[in-house]
Amino acid sequence: MDPGLAWSFLGMGLFGQAVALALARRPFRLIRAGGRARGLFLDSEGERVSGAHGAARLTYFPTVEFRTARGETIIFASRVGGGRRPVAGAQVDVLYDPECPREAEIVTFQALWVFPVVTSVFSSPFLIVGLLGVFHRL
Repeated sequence: MDPGLAWSFLGMGLFGQAVALALARRPFRLIRAGGRARGLFLDSEGERVSGAHGAARLTYFPTVEFRTARGETIIFASRVGGGRRPVAGAQVDVLYDPECPREAEIVTFQALWVFPVVTSVFSSPFLIVGLLGVFHRL
């Protein structure tokens, strides 16, 4: 493999892993902060989101209410939406930072981990090929 190409692959792989780590900072921070609560779905705002092939679909971003350990009532909109509207009044687990409870998120794999994992998985082949190419030359 051409050394320039190997270093390019290595650089893209390292960049992708750095982005994945940056995306994982928020869930790790919420877990470390230790705020956990049961919340209720209040409503969900539907938003038209364009798909990969140009077809727009309706995505629902749920609004959740929960009470902190200090007794403060917090209402927040999740940053992650889905194709189905959540049932109003349904209970959900919430992670939050007691110092900044408005920065809360619903406890689901999709809401917390899907972006860091997908970014890491898609950049891993570049990292592996780059490492193999660089170390093969040594």
